[in-house]
Amino acid sequence: MMVAALVSLFALTSCEKDPDPAELIVGKWTVTSMSVTVDGVTQEKNPIEEGVAATYTFKADGTGETIEEIGDEKMGYTFTYSVFTSGDKQILGITFEGDTANFEILTLDENTLVFSREAVESGHTISWTTRLKRS
Repeated sequence: MMVAALVSLFALTSCEKDPDPAELIVGKWTVTSMSVTVDGVTQEKNPIEEGVAATYTFKADGTGETIEEIGDEKMGYTFTYSVFTSGDKQILGITFEGDTANFEILTLDENTLVFSREAVESGHTISWTTRLKRS
């Protein structure tokens, strides 16, 4: 009897699967920090310390909104997005005004989202990393 109970317990726990990133990302996220690296030199920014409130809202239908508040000024933008796998990486594709940028998802769990992108512009290698917490 005990063996049957243990086997059942093992079967139930082994069937649990990792949350789907496309579902886990849905919700409102607040930017906690950002970093920009140009040719190996990193500059950290903390929007909250700089008086900026920045949020991303990802909706289940693949649309989203980002809002920046600087003092009394509020700017909002809408976008579409998708979460997909490329090789062994999870990618967040954001399309804004017809242009798509793909960001590698470095961390995505119930409370934390970190994504990054690297590009070469005007001969300089630039990478952006954005860290967010669930609001």
